[in-house]
Amino acid sequence: MTLSIPSEGGPTSAGGVVGSGEPAAVPAEPPQDLIYRHQARLKTSLQGLWASRDIIFTLAERDIRAQYKQATLGLLWALLAPLAMLGIFMLIFARTKSLGVPAGVPYPIFAFIGIICWTFFAQSVGTGGTSLLTNKELMSKTQFPRECYPLETIGVNVVNTLLAWIPLILLFALFRFIPHVQTLWVVPLMIVIELLFTIGLTLAISATIIEMRDLAQVLPMMIQLGLFVTPVIWQFSIIPAKWRMVYGFFNPLGPVIDDSRRAILLGLNPVPGPLLAAVAGTAFYLAIGYRLFKRFEVNFADIA
Repeated sequence: MTLSIPSEGGPTSAGGVVGSGEPAAVPAEPPQDLIYRHQARLKTSLQGLWASRDIIFTLAERDIRAQYKQATLGLLWALLAPLAMLGIFMLIFARTKSLGVPAGVPYPIFAFIGIICWTFFAQSVGTGGTSLLTNKELMSKTQFPRECYPLETIGVNVVNTLLAWIPLILLFALFRFIPHVQTLWVVPLMIVIELLFTIGLTLAISATIIEMRDLAQVLPMMIQLGLFVTPVIWQFSIIPAKWRMVYGFFNPLGPVIDDSRRAILLGLNPVPGPLLAAVAGTAFYLAIGYRLFKRFEVNFADIA
């Protein structure tokens, strides 16, 4: 191949031919074939995530140890936090008649079931939403799936929630209340729905926070407001019947908490309409959350 040697002072053309006498043309934007579009395949992503499950467990164990290592009471804090919230609710709301608590049901048990559900969701979204920022140094040096960071924070809160069931059992013994048999199949179903809903929303928020840092400041306020629009301290039946399915779609926690109480406290089966709406809403949040996470994933290390 013969190289053309430009004459002294001769310009270079846009096509790369030297000495043609035409000025170089700089394109306004990269060619379409050079623009990178991150399109992760669902099957491949899930396979990679499953192969990295040990990393999720390792990170969760690290955070559990760090959370309670310097605390004098250790794991007892996982029990005391929901009990403290229960005490506040009892002082403020126990004698309020408009909450719709079923007759014969002790208010502490009624409230504590909602507290357990809400605490898991709130803590998972709060810590998982900022998990990519918290682990930004580790994220820039590792190659395992980025979903591991939000998922391991959810795993930590699963452990805390399991410990929070101990005070609930003690409340059953204190009030001599025996849960109904429907608890055996309804509660596991509700746990699965809440877990998937929490995963979807946490993935979406954690990815969005990387792009919009102000959301990290707004998130705690949104969680606090969410407590009052979710039937934690009040009964789901307060919502007008025609709006319950709409509510269940946008906030699956409503039917989850209500059906858990109906099964445990009253021995009733779930209400089909709101429950199906909650399942549809959970599928929506999970699909959109994971899609959004994978779409923004390519920029995580650079932006964080």
